[in-house]
Amino acid sequence: MEHKKILFVSHDANRAGSQLLLLQLLRLLKERGVPMHLLLCSGGELENDFAEVTTITRLYQNNQVSPYFIPGKILKKINLHKLYEEHSAQRENERVVGELEAQNIGLVFINSIANAAVYYETLRFLHHLPMVLFVHELAMSARIYTHEKHLNFLIKKTDHLIAVAKAVANYYVKKYDFPIQHVSTFTLIDHDHIDERVRQVQTDILEKTYKIPNDAIVIGGCGNAEWRKGNDLFNWIARNVIKNTTPLPVYFVWVGAGPQHEIYELIESDIRQMGLSDRIILIPPTPQALDYINRFDILLLSSREDPYPLVVLEAALQEIPVVCFEDAGGAPELIESDAGSVVPYLDITAASEAIIQLVLDPELRQIMGRKGRQKVLERHNTDKSVGNIEAIIQKYLPLIVSEQHH
Repeated sequence: MEHKKILFVSHDANRAGSQLLLLQLLRLLKERGVPMHLLLCSGGELENDFAEVTTITRLYQNNQVSPYFIPGKILKKINLHKLYEEHSAQRENERVVGELEAQNIGLVFINSIANAAVYYETLRFLHHLPMVLFVHELAMSARIYTHEKHLNFLIKKTDHLIAVAKAVANYYVKKYDFPIQHVSTFTLIDHDHIDERVRQVQTDILEKTYKIPNDAIVIGGCGNAEWRKGNDLFNWIARNVIKNTTPLPVYFVWVGAGPQHEIYELIESDIRQMGLSDRIILIPPTPQALDYINRFDILLLSSREDPYPLVVLEAALQEIPVVCFEDAGGAPELIESDAGSVVPYLDITAASEAIIQLVLDPELRQIMGRKGRQKVLERHNTDKSVGNIEAIIQKYLPLIVSEQHH
């Protein structure tokens, strides 16, 4: 008899935190022989990586006739184009439902509340199945990426909620009255995989690509350029730090900010107006992000809200101290007072002073960096985290896993 599968759902395949975390999880579950399938709601550069791990149903495959081609123009002129689009959408929905019904799904695992609308609309035929929700978002993201009706329905249907940090768990328990007895709080980081990748990084990538000096002290940020991530705060802090550490070769580098982001031109304009284009470097999204992070001496998490970003764990594993804001997400739960600095919310002066202290004290950077790695290894043991997820899954879908990982 064919074993029932877990249907994992990802909103896209972009190179971002929750998607990278899901990719790690799927790789680890595959090693344990867990039967699974992935519904990918939109594409992205990680699509091939997902395809190497599991079978995929793509929600975004379609063959709609464009109104910019002759058939579409003809249909539009005779007022049939809308009807055609509706019929085409119906066929696409039937295709997706057909593919998923053939997979023998026994449990739905939703990765991110960004999938709330897809669960509500497209996956109606699976609403009778148990569902696990892995949440990576707080209030700002909930407003940006979901509709309240869809999110309320998603949470109501959730059998078990996994939150990446205590701050995230508390938000859903208090805001949505989610039963705390069905909440688990942990995240996943495959530190062996990351350590292996770090051993292969190009250690002088900033020197070669952006011509910074070999003795540069690099303060880094990472993520898409968006208001929530605090790119503007990053630049203001950079101005304060550079001004007060001259003539030291202090550079600020943001990995993941490209022209495709709405606020990119605004933050680039600010940098020019500050006269710091040679000291604040913006690097577009890249598969070499870890190479750049490896060159950081300090990570500045300037986010107004960030549940528990993967970059904090990656930096800590590489013994890089972190400066972040309190009440902005889960990072302070790891950093505390010994793996970097947690400063009052949006206190630019306090963040600048914390970074200056680390810039001027290389030994303190090393001590805090080593402590950060130690805490990640202790608190986010990969096998234990995957074991926790397997235990949650087993409650709703009994699995036969390999003896090695039983």
